[in-house]
Amino acid sequence: MPLPLTAIALAIPAYFYTWLIRSSDRFEKEPAPYLILAFFWGAVPAIALALVLQVSLALPIETLLGRDSPQSNLVQSAIGAPVTEEFLKAIAVAVLYLTRRREFDGWVDGMVYGAMAGFGFAYVENILYLTQTTSASEWVSLFVLRTVVFGGLHGFWTAIVGIGFGLARYRRCALGQAMTVTASLLGAMLLHLIHNGAIALIEIHSDVAIWVALFNYGMLCVAMLVLGWIAQRGDRARLRTYLADEVPWIISRSCYQAIGSRNSYQLLAAMRLSIAQQRRLVQLAAELAHKKQQQQKMGDENGNQAEIERLRQELQQYWR
Repeated sequence: MPLPLTAIALAIPAYFYTWLIRSSDRFEKEPAPYLILAFFWGAVPAIALALVLQVSLALPIETLLGRDSPQSNLVQSAIGAPVTEEFLKAIAVAVLYLTRRREFDGWVDGMVYGAMAGFGFAYVENILYLTQTTSASEWVSLFVLRTVVFGGLHGFWTAIVGIGFGLARYRRCALGQAMTVTASLLGAMLLHLIHNGAIALIEIHSDVAIWVALFNYGMLCVAMLVLGWIAQRGDRARLRTYLADEVPWIISRSCYQAIGSRNSYQLLAAMRLSIAQQRRLVQLAAELAHKKQQQQKMGDENGNQAEIERLRQELQQYWR
């Protein structure tokens, strides 16, 4: 399959996965330029550096264990790839965390940014694999394998690192922040190792590898469902907590009750707000709740109070 057609075909599942992870941040969408930056980092610098590092590591491993031996392939795929790839993908989240911390409101934001970097990495990696196929049937089989069966894994692994950065956001102790991020990075590497190890072991002990792979994907599905539920529950609780004292001066009681409800958009629609107004209202309310939480836990941080006042002024137009 020609490179342009492969790139276009892979763009469809890549778009779906990025849309899916972005929709998990129901109330406050992250700025598109930052999401694009994270995706681009995973797609270009991270994958280029990963290839360089993996080739460099392959030389001593093959010297010790033999070229193309099962042991050499196992070590390179199960250990070398997870360590290099997860570290490099995590750099995108680290840069956003360090330079745009005011946009980094919590673990959901970290999850979204991390997943975007992972999906960017997976997109280009899949192009590299698929352009090496020699027949249409091989291309289709590999396409399904890498975009459907294994499609969300790179994003999921880096999302774990992003969650670590998000949890570190409200820790005042530098050591605590470092330990939280390190633990999340090691967790992502471990899950990546389990996956790659299972694939490598198929040639040696297929019965064991199948069970390990099933465990890996089962945990992925459970984790995504649980994280989605926790994220939405936490968002609603934050809105109810930090917007309660804004009633009725900034927003009306009916708006407050609608925003904190499971059926927020349906209730806002019943108030005769357009779809654009609903989205803008929810976005502003979520940003205000986040900023008030940040101010309570971390202080002004050179601008939290000013941002709170700006958001209040914008929200007042929806008070009726």
